[in-house]
Amino acid sequence: MAVCVWNERTNLFSGTVQKTLLKGSRMPRCTCFTAYSPDEIVEKIGTTLEFRPTLGIVFSSVALGIPEVSSAISSLDIPVLGCSTAGEILPVSGESPIQELSAACYFADPDPSCFSVALFERSRESAAELGQRIGEWGRATFEKPAFIIAIAGLKNDGEAVIRGIEAVCPSKTPIFGGIAGDDGEFTETYVFSGESCSTNGAAVIVFDQARVRVDGTASSGWVGVGTEMVVTSSEGNVVYTIDDRPAAQLFKDYLNVDDEALLQVGVTFPLLLKRPDGTEVLRTFLSVDLPEGSLIYAGSVPQGSKVRFSSSFGYEIIERSIQDLKDFHAERQTASLVLLFSCLARYHAAGSMVVDEVEAASALWNAPLIGLFTYGEIGYNRMCTCDLYNETLCIALIDFLQDER
Repeated sequence: MAVCVWNERTNLFSGTVQKTLLKGSRMPRCTCFTAYSPDEIVEKIGTTLEFRPTLGIVFSSVALGIPEVSSAISSLDIPVLGCSTAGEILPVSGESPIQELSAACYFADPDPSCFSVALFERSRESAAELGQRIGEWGRATFEKPAFIIAIAGLKNDGEAVIRGIEAVCPSKTPIFGGIAGDDGEFTETYVFSGESCSTNGAAVIVFDQARVRVDGTASSGWVGVGTEMVVTSSEGNVVYTIDDRPAAQLFKDYLNVDDEALLQVGVTFPLLLKRPDGTEVLRTFLSVDLPEGSLIYAGSVPQGSKVRFSSSFGYEIIERSIQDLKDFHAERQTASLVLLFSCLARYHAAGSMVVDEVEAASALWNAPLIGLFTYGEIGYNRMCTCDLYNETLCIALIDFLQDER
C-alpha cells in the first residue's frame, strides 16, 4: 500500500514518513494512502497512525464493493465524505498518481467545530429540492458555509443541485465537487459517509468560512466542431430532440456507432452549450433511453439552447490546464489540502498525459492532494460562476486557518 506523507527535512511529500506538523501550522496532521480493500483502509487507520483523525475523504472504485467500504469505515467512527470513482488520483513519490480499482484516502485531524459531514438521500424530491435541503443544512450549521459535494445517480441533474444550494445560501457561496463514477460502466454510482451509502443522493462536507478558506478554478480545453444546432425538446437534464431529430439517433449517426457503443463513445463528444449570456458549458450524457430516443445528461440542457458537438485535441487540453493552474496559483498560493475532480473523458482523450496536470498541481501547492475521475465536475470558472461541467478539471483548495490547538 502506498502512503503519501510529509517529509520534514525536505518539506516535500514522500512515501517514507508520516506527516506531523508543529502546533500553529496551517495544516492539520494527515495521511494520504492508496488501499485495495476495505480491510486495508481500516488496518491503516487503526494500527499505524499517531493521531486520531476527525475527518476522512475516500474516493473508491466500485471494484472494492462500496457497501463494504462504507461498512468498514463506519467501524472507525470518523466522519467521512466518500464516493465511487472512474479512476483515483493520489500523487506518491516514485509512483504514477493515476490509479484504478483502488481507494484514494485522506484522513486528517482538523478542529471538528469548523466542519460537518452529512449524507443526503434523494427520494421523491427534485434535484433542485435536494440542493435546497443541502443548502439549508449548511446555513443552519454555519453562517457562511462552503461546500464540498459528491453526487450519486446517473439520472441526477448536478446543475439543479447546485442551483438549489445557491437559492438558499449567500451569493458566491463556494461549491466544489463532482458526480460519482463507476469505472466507466455507467451502471450504478455511490456516495457514502461514515454511517451509510446511497445510489441516489449526495455526500457533503460543509466548512465554516470564518475558519476555513475554500476556493478553486476550472479548466477544460474542449472546442466546438460542426454546425450549430438547437435543442428542440428537453426537460431538465433530459434531451428528447435536437433540430427536431431524436437525440440518441442524432448522436448515433454523427458518431457512426450502434446502440451498444453509444454511451461509451459519446462520453468523449459532449455538447457545447451556449447560454443566453454568451458563456459556454460542456454537457455529457450519462444514460440513454433507447426506446424513447432521449439522452440523460449530467446537468441541465434547457429547451431552445444552441449547441454544437465538441472534441479535444489531445495534449493541448493538458497544456491549457497546466497554464490555468499556474495562473490560479499566482493568485492563491497556499492550501492545506488540494482536491482534484477530473472528467473521465479527459483520461480517455489524453491518456497517460493527464499525469502531467496532476503533477503540476502537486508541485505548485506542495500540499496533500487527492482526487478522482468523475462523470461531472462542480466548481467556479474564471468568471466566478459556479457550474456543473464535463470534460473539465476542477481544483478545490482547502485552507484550514491558524489552528491554535
